[in-house]
Amino acid sequence: AENKVKIVREGGLPPLISLLSGFNQRLLELATATVMNLATNPENKVRIAQRGGIPPLIGLLPSSNDLVQEQAMGSLCQLSMNAENKVKIQQEGALGSIISLLKSPNEQTLIYSSEALRHLSMNAQNKEEIERAGALPLLVELLSCPLDEVQEHVAVCLQNLSVNANNKIRIVQVGGLPALIELLRSRNKKVQAQGVVALRNLSVNADNKVYIVDEGALPPLIALLRSQDENIQEQACGTIWSLSVNADNRPRIVQEGGLPSLITLLRHANEKIQELAVLAIRNISTSDDNKIKIVRLGGLPPIIGILRSTNMRVVEQAAGTLWSLSVSEENQIKIVQEDGLQLLVGLLRSPNENVAEQAAGCIRNLSMHDENDAKIVREGGLPPLIALLSSPDEELQEHSSVVIHNLSENAENKVKIVREGGLPPLISLLSGFNQRLLELATATVMNLATNPENKVRIAQRGGIPPLIGLLPSSNDLVQEQAMGSLCQLSMNAENKVK
Repeated sequence: AENKVKIVREGGLPPLISLLSGFNQRLLELATATVMNLATNPENKVRIAQRGGIPPLIGLLPSSNDLVQEQAMGSLCQLSMNAENKVKIQQEGALGSIISLLKSPNEQTLIYSSEALRHLSMNAQNKEEIERAGALPLLVELLSCPLDEVQEHVAVCLQNLSVNANNKIRIVQVGGLPALIELLRSRNKKVQAQGVVALRNLSVNADNKVYIVDEGALPPLIALLRSQDENIQEQACGTIWSLSVNADNRPRIVQEGGLPSLITLLRHANEKIQELAVLAIRNISTSDDNKIKIVRLGGLPPIIGILRSTNMRVVEQAAGTLWSLSVSEENQIKIVQEDGLQLLVGLLRSPNENVAEQAAGCIRNLSMHDENDAKIVREGGLPPLIALLSSPDEELQEHSSVVIHNLSENAENKVKIVREGGLPPLISLLSGFNQRLLELATATVMNLATNPENKVRIAQRGGIPPLIGLLPSSNDLVQEQAMGSLCQLSMNAENKVK
């Protein structure tokens, strides 16, 4: 190792590089072997390139001398690990020769050429140039190579190339999917990992989401959710989440037995895996049948448990999943029974608007079940819901307005809503322009006004003028409910005068 530095410092590079352009085969063998050794040193990778070593090495790639060819390729492989050299090697026109060596019968040359492309493919421009140079069919073919080392290099190369949008399409067009899917069954964990990352990249493309499932990727991907390798678990889960974005894939994920493993991952110590699992389950839960299956398979406790996380991204997705599940009347009861309500109420106060919105949306659905009305109030839901009536976010305003309207159907809640300060924001909404909020506000005020004490308080809080102002409304429902509210208020003696 020390001599590698000393040889270069003592001026050894210029004569060695000069020998690379000679014709004496023995000297070429020795020179390429020496340069390959020197190139393992990080500083030397830079110096060899600076001294003009790359062009003569490229010139030796078509050599009929197998050893010279192998060692020239090995030298370029070492040099390609350097970021600047990745560009220089491509600019010097090496890609065609390197790609042709993917067909070499020499195993070591094959290893070096596939590894060099692995390194070169990390550069954004090279991702396009490698595809243009016709490498994809050969790379795909080598995914079936019996040499694990070559398989791994090629899989990483395809993984790198698959980041590029055009390559996502081209890899599939040249028949890459079956071979990549087969890598998921490899006994080599490194090969497995690269295969699943490549598939995850490809699955970003909308058409590929369909092709990947049609090619039979789901069974091995679902099996990898149970891998002992955390990185493989994460990548497999991320791929299934990506595939679940396509509505047609969701029932197929369930049919292939994906739900139990995804639910198990909700309890994983790795929050990234938790997040990916809950994202996939959230997508799958859009189907009415799946809403029931997820709960019956034990999905509720871990999803509710995630609401306690300090990672707001994960909490947002868990709350969103509960929102989706709570569309089912059966689940509206079960979410409360599993102690989800208290945590959801707590999230209404979250400074993260997305989290608060998902929680409010879920509570909105829960409030549709009569049994939950009193429980929402008992869990302290009124103060944060009333506060959200004044939110600058109209989605949050609507969710809280729906909940408070549903709660106002209950006689006891009519009193509690007013006592908790619900009237000022409700009356303020009566002067707004959002028709949906006007419909909800007038409906709620009409419900509250059936209570004798509230008839007085609504008038005292200035509720009569905005209600009168809504009587000429072109919105029939708003007009009807404003009139209904005034009708209720008019039963009070003082209000008759007002």
